[in-house]
Amino acid sequence: MKFDDVFVYIGEYGRYQKLLSLLMCALVVSNTFSNISTVFISGTMDHHCKPPDEANCSELYLGDCWNTNGSMSLPPDDKGTLLVNETKCRMYADDNKTETTTCKYGWTYDRSKFESTIVSEFDLICEDSYKVTLSQSMYLGGFFFGSLLFGFMCDYFGRKKTTFLSFFLLLLMGVLTGLSTSYWFYAICRFIAGAADIGLAIVNFTYLNELVAPSERAKVSAIFGCYWCFAIMILSVIAFFIRAWDTLLLVVSIILSPFLLLYLFVPESARWLLVNGQVEEAKRVIRQIAKGNNAKDVPDEILDNLDVNDSEKIKTNPLDIIRYPEMRKKTACMTYCWFAVNLGYYGLTYGVEGLNVDVYLGTFVGGVTELLSNLCGWYFLQRFGRRNSLAGSLVSGGLACFVNIWIPLELIAVRTTIAMIGKFFITAAFMVVYVYTAELFPTSIRTTGLGFCSFWSRVAAVLAPQVIFLEKVWKALPLVAFSFTAASSGVLSLLLPETLNVPLPQTIQEAELFTRKTHRQMNGVKKDTTTQQDQS
Repeated sequence: MKFDDVFVYIGEYGRYQKLLSLLMCALVVSNTFSNISTVFISGTMDHHCKPPDEANCSELYLGDCWNTNGSMSLPPDDKGTLLVNETKCRMYADDNKTETTTCKYGWTYDRSKFESTIVSEFDLICEDSYKVTLSQSMYLGGFFFGSLLFGFMCDYFGRKKTTFLSFFLLLLMGVLTGLSTSYWFYAICRFIAGAADIGLAIVNFTYLNELVAPSERAKVSAIFGCYWCFAIMILSVIAFFIRAWDTLLLVVSIILSPFLLLYLFVPESARWLLVNGQVEEAKRVIRQIAKGNNAKDVPDEILDNLDVNDSEKIKTNPLDIIRYPEMRKKTACMTYCWFAVNLGYYGLTYGVEGLNVDVYLGTFVGGVTELLSNLCGWYFLQRFGRRNSLAGSLVSGGLACFVNIWIPLELIAVRTTIAMIGKFFITAAFMVVYVYTAELFPTSIRTTGLGFCSFWSRVAAVLAPQVIFLEKVWKALPLVAFSFTAASSGVLSLLLPETLNVPLPQTIQEAELFTRKTHRQMNGVKKDTTTQQDQS
């Protein structure tokens, strides 16, 4: 008896499973706080050289210090250097104002928007301004390490232990990051936080999918995504009232620490227990779920004959994803789509300041946009199919980014609205690409295909902050990059076959025979058969 058949007895998504899934999805809030807090803790702050007799800076939010010191004579920007704006990074060397020098007395920052960020804390300006996006890339680079480490730990030590270990590590890194006294200590802590972030996301998602029946996994995935969106909105409100970067990190880490107590009440995954030979403990967990769902006790003969292997294992080679013509095409198309989706998503999320809109309002609206996108995404999948949903979302998101290139910076409301439309479609594509990829690759190499695409998506995530940084070279360059990759990948995805209501391929041979042409032929046969039945 297959393991998934046990849900017939204990319930596919009963009361106890709903309670567990809602509690475990709450851990997603820590993922969001850690990731999206980058927007606030790395916020840019206007600055210029501090004069010898700086005015009293006690009234930060009124901007008296900034306005007073800004009235001193500053050298004009010669626009000849990439990282150095002479007005912001240089001061006159003497009263004759003929020569300039570096800021001998430090810098003064405009604290009207942020009380402090890592920019003012570590003076990441002028020649050191690149370190801001470098720390963002290091955080996202931690995803590489975390996905490998916690993926192994998840299979070796179990879902429960690994979930709460990564959760604890994420909170700990949040506290240590907030206590950082040097840039490199901060950057290392953020790298480890990135590893813990992706580790928690992967392992928690795996646990939730093993908790419910296959027919209910889409619903749990949607709940998972909605928690992320609500957390973005909550973080925006918290950050609005706590505008010091270190205090913000400490608060959002400490307030989530009570969720560590869930470890005492959450059971281990029964599927993992069976795979690892802990049969009696697996039986206990299954009975615990059945009792919580008010279901009848599962007979011993059922539990004694559970099989966690859904199909016979087939020997495969990782190179199979590019060895055969159709698999090469599918792998190339989906890899580029994953790359474009992640580049666009993190580019639009981390680049909200480039819209010249209030960063708190912009991030909050972004959370609302993502929530609507998640809710609409599942409708798109069922109504328009996988291929059309992915192509339409990517092309629409790319067009929105392209249109924003031509909108004047002064039209903030228009630029923000179009950017949110772009984010809506990119977020929808984010969800579609997961489902579509899993259905295109055959069972024998599905995990390999997903892992390969996921690798390149993380490359895109690491590159996204650097692409934003390149606006110093050309203001429109980030939007050009986001629009081109999104739109071109959307067009490329039209080469793929539709997978809606199509049996998933089990072997490479089946996947090779499943092309866009054969799918059209199958649809033609179905239509002819339906017509004949109607006539008879």
